[in-house]
Amino acid sequence: MAENTDNTQQTVDISKWYFKYDPQTYAFIPGAVHEQVDNSTEVEPSGLINPVWNPSTNSWTGQSMEDYLAEQKKNAQQQVDPNQQQLAQLLQLIVQLKAESEMNKAQIVSLTAQLAKQSNVVQPASQSASQSTTAVTGGATNV
Repeated sequence: MAENTDNTQQTVDISKWYFKYDPQTYAFIPGAVHEQVDNSTEVEPSGLINPVWNPSTNSWTGQSMEDYLAEQKKNAQQQVDPNQQQLAQLLQLIVQLKAESEMNKAQIVSLTAQLAKQSNVVQPASQSASQSTTAVTGGATNV
């Protein structure tokens, strides 16, 4: 039986971190390792959103957190929440219906007043007719 006389052991420096990237797209692969491989670097991609390794400058490129948040805020203002839009439409409809209701109330008051005036003018003739009917029928009514 052959004995293994090679006692060399690779040591890993755990005080160093290496940040990996995709070898084709150079996009950052989340996480860090203690062993350096071909597609890794000691340069930390901190403060960047979706960092990409630039081998010619030995640095990460990407969008800063401030730029990312500003873009998100801008996009959020441009997007209308469908629920808020529906509520706004319902509120407009309520305001419109309330205005129409007020107009209808005013028309009812006006028409009631007109009808009352017409009834007062016609009423004496109709009262005398109903009184003469009562006198002829002796107060009996058809039911």
